[in-house]
Amino acid sequence: ITFVLMHLCAQGELVYKRKDISIAREQHKWLYVGRKVRDNELSNPVKLLKKVERKAKETGEFKALKTYGATSNAAVQDSCNIQDRNDGMLRLYGIWQTNVWKPNPVLPHDPIPVNQYRNIEKALINPGLVHLEYHRISIVAKKLGIPYAPCLLGFDFKAGDTKPKIKGIVVHEHNATLLREAHAEWNDHALEQEEHKRKSEIYKRWRRLVIGLRTKQRLEKEYGGGL
Repeated sequence: ITFVLMHLCAQGELVYKRKDISIAREQHKWLYVGRKVRDNELSNPVKLLKKVERKAKETGEFKALKTYGATSNAAVQDSCNIQDRNDGMLRLYGIWQTNVWKPNPVLPHDPIPVNQYRNIEKALINPGLVHLEYHRISIVAKKLGIPYAPCLLGFDFKAGDTKPKIKGIVVHEHNATLLREAHAEWNDHALEQEEHKRKSEIYKRWRRLVIGLRTKQRLEKEYGGGL
């Protein structure tokens, strides 16, 4: 792409035609628009920027939990082959350095591909996988021994703080129906237990009230109205 110079503004800044401007993105962010940086271009970014490093306490950085997944093959995988360099520089690439891309299909017996944080982004879910967004569905998946990965919906930005938004899980498509039905049964059972617990608490409160009233009556009877 050729950047055509229009003129120099008064402050000495270069000004270009809009049609000659192209957006540069990080390697990983090109995947969100259906493109992937070619391997032979990874060492030739069009622009290098210095990263703004922040401590995990300041950014609310996501920490992977070892309990994610229901099977032993929860090894961290990265189907996108994202390079991770810790030299403090941010590498940006142009569209001319990319090819059209889409996630690889995942077969029923393939492990669920996850990123370095052991989750899978909803925007990059592979064909053959399904996102299930039900309350505490990971508990049911773990009880059934169904492999899963937490689903990253995006990030929340509040008061200068960035926190990952994890909601629901991603499972193989052939496990989705079984998991939905099992979750419905588990949820009904959980509601019954919650209702039973609520009634038990009500009975306990009434019992304490009745015992208190009877005790008061007995004391008034024994010691008269002087109490």
